[in-house]
Order: sequence, then C-alpha cells, then structure tokens
Amino acid sequence: MKAQLKVSDNVLHDPSSNLEALYFCAQTIRTKVQRDYEDLPPNAPLSLRNSLMTLLIKFRQGPPTVRTQLCLGMVALAVHMPPEEWGTGGVVQWLGKELGSHADAIPCLLELVTVLPQEAQSYKISVRPERRRQFQRELVGSVQDAFSLLTSCLREESLREQVLRAFAAWMRLSYGMSAATLATHPLVAASLAGLDSEQTFDAAVDAATELIRFTVSGNPVDLASHMSLVQVIVPRIMALKPRFAAAVKAAVAEKRAQQEIGETNGYDGEDEDEDTMKGMAYLFAEMGESYVDLIASGSNEALMIVEAIAEVTSHPDDNISAITFNFWHRLSQTLTSSDEQEELEEEAAVAAEREKRIAIFKPTFELLVSLVSFRVTYPAGFEAWRKDELADFKQTRYAVADMLLDAAAVLGGDATLRLLSQPLLQMAANVDNGGSWEWRSVEASLYCIRAIAKAVPLSENLILPQVLGILSKLPPQPQLLYTSSLTVASLADWLGVAPSARPLLPLLLGLLTNALSVPEDPCAAAALALKHVCDACSKELGQSVEALLELYRQVMSGQGNFHLASEDELQLVEGLSIVVSALPADKLPHAMEALCIPVMVPLEELVAAAQQSGSSQTFTANQYIAHIDRIGNIFRYVTQPDILAGVFQRMWPLLKLVFVQRAADGKSMERLCRACKYAVRNCGRALGAVMGLLLEELQERFQQQQHSCLLYLASEVIKVYGSDPGCASYLGTLITVLFGQTIRLLQSIQDFTSKPDVADDCFLLASRCIRYCPHLLVPSPTMAPLFSCAMTGITIQHREACRSILTFFQDFLDLPTSHSGKQFRAAVDAVALPAGPTLTRLVIGCLVGALPESRMDEVIQVLLSMTRLYGQLVAQWAQEVIALIPASVVKDAERVSFLQAISMAVNGTDSPTLTRSIEEMSDVCRRNRKVREAVQNALQPATLAACQVSS
Repeated sequence: MKAQLKVSDNVLHDPSSNLEALYFCAQTIRTKVQRDYEDLPPNAPLSLRNSLMTLLIKFRQGPPTVRTQLCLGMVALAVHMPPEEWGTGGVVQWLGKELGSHADAIPCLLELVTVLPQEAQSYKISVRPERRRQFQRELVGSVQDAFSLLTSCLREESLREQVLRAFAAWMRLSYGMSAATLATHPLVAASLAGLDSEQTFDAAVDAATELIRFTVSGNPVDLASHMSLVQVIVPRIMALKPRFAAAVKAAVAEKRAQQEIGETNGYDGEDEDEDTMKGMAYLFAEMGESYVDLIASGSNEALMIVEAIAEVTSHPDDNISAITFNFWHRLSQTLTSSDEQEELEEEAAVAAEREKRIAIFKPTFELLVSLVSFRVTYPAGFEAWRKDELADFKQTRYAVADMLLDAAAVLGGDATLRLLSQPLLQMAANVDNGGSWEWRSVEASLYCIRAIAKAVPLSENLILPQVLGILSKLPPQPQLLYTSSLTVASLADWLGVAPSARPLLPLLLGLLTNALSVPEDPCAAAALALKHVCDACSKELGQSVEALLELYRQVMSGQGNFHLASEDELQLVEGLSIVVSALPADKLPHAMEALCIPVMVPLEELVAAAQQSGSSQTFTANQYIAHIDRIGNIFRYVTQPDILAGVFQRMWPLLKLVFVQRAADGKSMERLCRACKYAVRNCGRALGAVMGLLLEELQERFQQQQHSCLLYLASEVIKVYGSDPGCASYLGTLITVLFGQTIRLLQSIQDFTSKPDVADDCFLLASRCIRYCPHLLVPSPTMAPLFSCAMTGITIQHREACRSILTFFQDFLDLPTSHSGKQFRAAVDAVALPAGPTLTRLVIGCLVGALPESRMDEVIQVLLSMTRLYGQLVAQWAQEVIALIPASVVKDAERVSFLQAISMAVNGTDSPTLTRSIEEMSDVCRRNRKVREAVQNALQPATLAACQVSS
C-alpha cells in the first residue's frame, strides 16, 4: 500500500501529469485510505494528512474531479484517525485553519465540510463500528463549529449555493439543537431566502427539506417543541404557492396547445423551469408528509397546505403530480386508521371527532378523484409509443389506481364508484340517444372502477348492475375488451353474492367467451376473468356447467377461433375445476370425466407417438409440459379427494410412461412431479395403493437421474403420510435411498454450488422428516452422514439452498427440547455432540463473513438452538473459535463482548444483546476484503467433506 500511495503522491505533485493520471492517482489515494488504512505504518497517517492538505491547496481551484477525490480521501482519513490528532478543536476547526488562510481555497474548504457529514455513516470506509460511532459523535459535537464556518462564508454571494448544500448535510447531525436557536439562525434565513434565487434554488430546496425533517425528529415526535421553527418554515414555503399556481396554469395552456396541433408527447417545458417546479412540488409534499398528523386536524391553516398540495397534484406532468401521491396515501391512512385497542376503548366523542375530520376532507378527496382519474386515459397516437413510453404510462396508471383506493378509504367505496361511473353512464345515455362510444374515455372509466373494486361494498346494487350491463354493448376494441374483462375479474366477488348479479352472468360469460378469440392481451384477460368468476360463482354456474365444459373442450382441443397461450389455458382449467368441485355428487363423475378427457387424450397421443418413433426426444419438453400442467391444475384445484384419487389411479399408467420417456429431461420431470405433488396434497390418504407405485417410481428415477424435484415430491409425501404407522416401512426405505444418493452427490462445497437445487430440496426433505416422522430419520444410520453433509454445504451462497440447510440444523437441534421430541435426545447427542466444535466454528464463520449479512438472522437462530440444547458447552466452543481470529482483526474488548453475549444467550436471557454483539463482530470482520479473507482462512476447518452412508 505504501508504495502505491508514494507513486500516486509523486504523480499528483508532478506539474507535467495529465488529467487522466491525476484523477487515477487521486482515486487510488482515496480508495487506499478508505479500505486499507490499517496497513499504514504507525507514523504514516500524519505524513499522509500533510501531503493530502498540500495537494488540496494545489488543486483548490480544480480540476474539480481530482479535488473531489482528494476531499474524499481526507475525510476517510478523518474517520480513521483518532480525534486527538486533529487538535482540541476537532477536524472542522483544523480544516478551517489550514485552508481558511487561502481566500481562493474556500470552495475547496466548503466541499470538505459538505463531504464530512455525508461520509459519517459510509460503509465504504473500512473502520471499526465503535470508531464509526465515535466519529459521528465527534461531528455532532462540531455542528456549531461547522455552522460558524458556513455563516462566515455567507458574505460571498458566489459561495451561497455551496454553503446551503453544506448546511443541508450538517442539518442531518443537528437534531440536538434548539429549534428556537435555529429559527433565528442566519443559515436558516439564507436557506429560505435562497428559494427566491435561480442560482441557489436547488440547494435551498435541500436545506429547507432538512429543516422540515428536523422539526419532526425525535422519538416520539414532539412537534410543539419545534413550533418556533415550523412557524418560520411553513409561511416561507407557502409563499411559493402563487408562483407554482402560475406555472401550472402555463403548463396546462401549453399542453392544450400541443393537443390542438396534434402533438402527443404531453407537457415538455424548459428543463430549468421543470426542475424548479419539481423542487417546489417536493417542498410542498415534504411539508405535507411531515406534518400529516397536524394537517389531519382539519384547521384552516392545515387546509391551506392541503390546497397547495392539491395544486401540485393538478399539474399536467404526471411525474410532478405523482410527487404528492405518498402524502395523500398517508393522509388517508391517518384519517381512517385506528388500532384494535383504540377501537375497543374509543368513546363516542372520539369516534364523532374522527367522522368530523373525515367530513372536512371529503371535498378534497372528491377533487382528488377528478385530478388523477383523467391521467389513465390513452392519448391519441399511443399506438406509436416506444416500449419505455408505454411502460411509463402503465406505471402512471398503477399509481393512480393506488390513489383512487386511498380516496375510497375516505369517501367510501360506493361514493367513489358514483364519481368514477358518471362519465361512463353519461356516455351510455348519449349512445342510447344516437351518439357513439369514445372507447378511450370508456376504458379509462372502467380502469378506475376496476381499481376500487375491492372497496365497493358487496351490498351495492345501484351502480354496478348498470356498469356491468354496459360491457356487452361496447365496441370490440382490443384495449377496451382487455379492461372490460379485467373489470369483470375484479368484481367477481360481487357477482358471487349480489342478487342483482345473476341476470348479468349469461351476458358477462358471453362477453368473456368472445374475448377469448381476440389474440394476446384480451384473451389472456378473459381467461383470468373466467377463472375468477368460476371461483366466486361456482354454485351459480352449476346450471351452466355443460356450456362451460363444451367451451373448455373446444379450447383444449384447439377447435374454434380461440387464441389462448398455454398459461391462459391453465386459468380456464383452474376455473372449471372449481366449478366441477362444487357440483352435487350425482353430477360429479360425469363432469370430472368431461374435465379430464380433453387434457388426457392429447398427452396419450403424444406418448403413443413417442413410443412409435422409438424416442421421446423427437418431441420437445414444452409439448409434454403443456399437457402435464393442465393435469396438474386439475389435481390442484379439484377439492373432492375420493373422486380425485380415482382419477389419479386411472391416470397413473399414463403418468408412469411419461416418467420413463422424459426421465432425462429436468423441465418435464419438474412439471410431472409438481402434478403428482398436487395429487398427494389434495387426495391425501385416499390415494391408497397407488401411492406405493408412485414411491417405487420416485426411488428408481432418483437413482438414475438425480432431479431435485423428486426430492421435493418425497417431502410432500412425508407431510401427508409421515405420521401414518402403516407407511413407516416404505417411507423409511424411501428416505434411506434418497438421502444416501444425495449425500454421495454432495461431497464438497463445489458440489453444493453446482447443484443448489438438489441441496435445497434434500434438506427441505430432511426438515420435514424431523417434523413429521423423526422416528424414521433421527435414530437411523443415515442421520450422521446427513448432518456432516449439511456442515459441508452450510456456506453455500445460493439463498434458498442455504436457508434449507440452516432450517434443517435448527429443526434437528430443537427436536430434543420440544415437547414431543425428548425421546430423541440420545440420538441427537450422538450426532451433534461430536460435531459441536466444528459446527460452532462454521456458524460463527457464517456470521462474520462466509454468508451475506442478509442471512444473519437465520444463522443466529441456529446458534440459539445450539445454546438451548448444549448451554455452556456452546460458550466453550465459541471461546475456542473466537481465539482463532487474528489479534490484528479483533480487539480483546470485542472478543469479550461477543463471548459475554453468548453466555447471556446460554442463560436464556436477552437474545437482542446477542444479535447486537454479533452484528458488531460481523462489521469488524467484514470491514474490508483483506480482513474478511483473514478471518475466513482462520475459521474454515482444514478438512470438511460429507461422510459416506454405510450401505
């Protein structure tokens, strides 16, 4: 490191160096200081600091990119170096003294002062957690010094933007200051005055935003104590309202003009003006979100803020309007939500006050509905949009849908429905009088109605019958047909309970049947809608089951002019399976046959063709998968176990042939196992003798082709049959064969990494055995090799596989401490005690770097399971492990803290302390790559491989 710093330092001091070399060397110094500071010799930091200061003075006027890298390097040095090295005044005063004497170095000083608080919590700087917290405390103690320095720079108009950006950064560390002091502070006055200057506007927005956040800081928030500052901030921001209103008026006029001349790109004002409007919009929205509880009181002052935010929502630019959406969401929640305890204890006066507040805001939310609903309308010329433009429009529609739900929470679903349906019903009346449909407006109305469908009371019987009655009269435009179908899907629950819905069902089924013949989006939406209608109206549709099954037969056999993709056909299979399940017993056998034949016959023909050709490879996996998935959906959604078991028994010879033909194809096997899984899950023990045939096939296939899906299917069998004493013999054989073969596959971490799906499903199966049939696995000879195999793979980076292994350890170690698992204590001890020191070493290694931090909670649970089972032994093992970590990495105090937390966990107290100590140790051991590698090399056992299963 020292050599690299010396070379970089020489290049930076060389007057002949070009910009690329200067930037590269400045970046090298910054990176080395951030990541490898600990490699410096004892006296090097002071020398490096002096060199950096010399370079900052040299490059005080640029190039800016080089200066920024040097500033970041100096700040990283400040984070690392102890406070006494900066003198009694701290780093801020030291920097001020060094650079303050150079008048033209003030911009450089301001950049440094800005970066200091920004980097205070940076994890790019590889510093110990305690030092990072200490540095933050040092900066908090230097806030007044920073404010004094910044205030002294306000005299220079050219520096104001930098001063305000630095002030915003320091405000994040100023939460201990008095609001009264800030209310009269020159920097606050300069920030709010900066909103009137084009030059400082953006920086002033950042500063004002931090000031607003300061007023709602604290836990709990005490707005009253910050009111003196609030009274300074709010009027100043509200003073922007006329300026913003004028901008909205101009934007609306511009958009109208564009529409008149046929342009379709929407509002596109000057960039600078648009950025300024966004800045004002952010301020209004930030003010609203921060003071939402105060605003919800409904005072006149609060309503003025709401009016300003509504002005932002009315802006024709969707991106600007959307800035306010989160405020409306929070206001809606604040007005309507209350926890269960409040509801129990709520007095009539409190309830009346809530209703009073809601009544105050109802006109605002009614206005809000009109301000956002028009934004979902397809504009003229949308057909020529690029993909990204279409994606942006869809995102806008999603955001509007969420907003309408927020409005419905305040207004009530029925009232919101009335507002949204007015344009549609008015257009329908005009059509009845000879007018024509304007499909874009109709589609927009339906989209909005669909968005709030879940908020509409199921008892509503005035508007929805009219809306749904209109659908069959609409022109067959693809987008309109798509949204009409999805509207039916969203209202399926209403169709299932409303008496007035029954006359509509034939019309709606006709609409959806017609939509199935329109390619792409409309037919997909119609299939989805049919599924939801079948689910919600399964009993009512019993009378129409013959027509539905005929439609189903035509779709599955490829007859008619239908255009469903395979995944859309599955929606239809699901819907019909639900309807058939709801039929009376006397109609069920015939309907089940009609349901199954259209999906069995094509698969039988495919299997026969493969047999005749002599090779199933003549056909693609997708040809098999399409048929298997349909059968799988029948097994999944038919809810008549006895009938379904009979169907599976009749299908088994066919399914066995597919097992044989597609044995080498992972995709086909995965779908076939999924179908069998649903059969096992829904038939349960009704499967009877055919279950033995299935398990024989499963074992044979896994010995030949080690597909992970076979393990997953076995885990489903264990869930259903594991506790059945009559199944113990063949289940014991099953798990012995499967685990034996898997352990032979997973002999090293490289094997785990190359076969993560096998590892995942193997240890999922093991966990289910421990939960449902521990007597078959835990005392068996298979257990010890399986435990060893899990230790081999515990550091796998694959998320799901790692989670399954960790869950397996937790389930196994928790078994003897559970009420029903005490009998297995000796068997667990025989496996876990000899492996305890190694497992502890691996678990702690995972916590301090071998696994990502996102998996830390799961690893901690394994450690806690160990402490519950083996108590002080775990503390002893942990002490031996921690001693292996080099002294250059972990200090004695950090070791002691960690081991004390382990001891507390052993005693059964304060697991949060253990979590905090582990997180602290993890940060210490992960602080840079060199440290992490040193720790892992120290903790990784010299030899770790899975044991063989004795045959």
